[in-house]
Amino acid sequence: MHEKIPPQKTGAKSDTISEIELDSVALAKDHFDKVKRRFLDVNCWELFAGTEKAEFSLRDGKGKLSLDHPKVGDYFRIKVPGLHNPTGDGYDWVQVEKFEKEQDENSECLYIRVRPTSDPTKPEDTTAHFFDSKATSNFLIKREGKKIIAEVHGRNEIPNTENLNVIEKIRNSLVAVGGMIAGSKFQWKSLTEGLIKHEE
Repeated sequence: MHEKIPPQKTGAKSDTISEIELDSVALAKDHFDKVKRRFLDVNCWELFAGTEKAEFSLRDGKGKLSLDHPKVGDYFRIKVPGLHNPTGDGYDWVQVEKFEKEQDENSECLYIRVRPTSDPTKPEDTTAHFFDSKATSNFLIKREGKKIIAEVHGRNEIPNTENLNVIEKIRNSLVAVGGMIAGSKFQWKSLTEGLIKHEE
């Protein structure tokens, strides 16, 4: 699935990986079923990542809450702690542009790619996210034999400052720079660890 991740061309990038190894393939398969349920339940990502992290909710093509699994064309509505986004009524928005599954005898993988987009509940077409639309966030989980891995890869991360007022530009620059330096890495590490966590 790594070949699906867009190449890094501009701005910042991030790579976050967590993995565990279980005692047998059978145990890994059983636990990966649980990891898949967590991964596909975007509305509960905050619970897996821990409190005081970004809040995620899955939205349909019209921006309404969805309790389904994510699919291409859906949205993630994100509430960043502290500096809320005035362009998106307090939220940042990304759209699912790729959702794929692969499986063979000894491995399986799920991959979701999202890209900053406008607020689907508003008529204007202004990107409602602290990164501009060149950026992508790439989420994947996979099982390779006894090993289970969760990854988040950010690519081409540039602060979104186009067609915005001064306050919005400052907010996006602060959040983007904070994310590029440490914040998103901390956020994504909490999520990847939470997704694969194995409780005895």
